[in-house]
Amino acid sequence: MKRTGIPKGYTLVEVAIVMALMTITASFAVPAWQNYTINTNLKTAARQLMADVVNTSHRAIAENSNIYRITFNVNNNNYSLSRVDTGVILWTKSLVSFGGGNSIQSVNINGGSIINFQRRGIITPTSGGTIILKNNIDSRATITVQLTGRAYVQYNLQK
Repeated sequence: MKRTGIPKGYTLVEVAIVMALMTITASFAVPAWQNYTINTNLKTAARQLMADVVNTSHRAIAENSNIYRITFNVNNNNYSLSRVDTGVILWTKSLVSFGGGNSIQSVNINGGSIINFQRRGIITPTSGGTIILKNNIDSRATITVQLTGRAYVQYNLQK
């Protein structure tokens, strides 16, 4: 026997309700995803900067030399590694390459913006300091550089 009274499909009202629920869900999810992506870019930039400081400290130890310097340029939003003995800039990195909206807000390495690395891996000025990065939703990453050339980061993320 064939049944003829059973509908085969969805009504227009059912499809409209599902579409409305999907639209409401997306309206909450899209901004949250965008902020998550922006904060992830800030974390990536902070971790890379921190790794560059630590790697330069290790490089000074490995080569047993006092020739490396990292200079931060807040106005141009970049930092560079150079050799003190020759003045040659080995590389320059911009925070823009880690995602738009990241910037160096401030650098305070004992009142300056230069870190010199000694052959034992320690830095001068001898008190260390902080580098603060921020993004366009006002999240911040504070990188603390210690006398020993070690660095760590603390985040204050906006959602």
